[in-house]
Amino acid sequence: MTVRFAALAIGASLFALPAAAQDTPDALADAFCAAVVAEDKDALAALYTEDADSYGPDGSVVVGNAAIGESWVPFFDAFDDMTCTLNKAGLIKEGKHATAWGLWTITATTADGQPVEMNGRFMDIAIKTKDGWRYRADHASMAAPAE
Repeated sequence: MTVRFAALAIGASLFALPAAAQDTPDALADAFCAAVVAEDKDALAALYTEDADSYGPDGSVVVGNAAIGESWVPFFDAFDDMTCTLNKAGLIKEGKHATAWGLWTITATTADGQPVEMNGRFMDIAIKTKDGWRYRADHASMAAPAE
């Protein structure tokens, strides 16, 4: 499944509607990209359980949904005009647990107007809670530079 968003449309929709429960793991992935594109740390934090673990592409490990949201602030400060694409290679859903993996791409513009494309791999574990699907753990890594 490919998820791609236009920054203006998603940003407008996030401010117009309250945060909604994610009914499926795919809806959770859609909401993740929407929060990244909108540069909304609170919407991003709401997609994780309170005790979630997040392993970032920079090697960082962040625990807890509030801390995960805050960990994105420097990225949001450094880039604008983002797009987010998740290309799932697989999804296993068993009851209240789901594991997804694949490739991600984020395009953005730096403060001085330079376009940037970042690529990598991801694997996440989601659980179905009383409030909908939430990430319990995620791991992202940058792709190796092309030679």
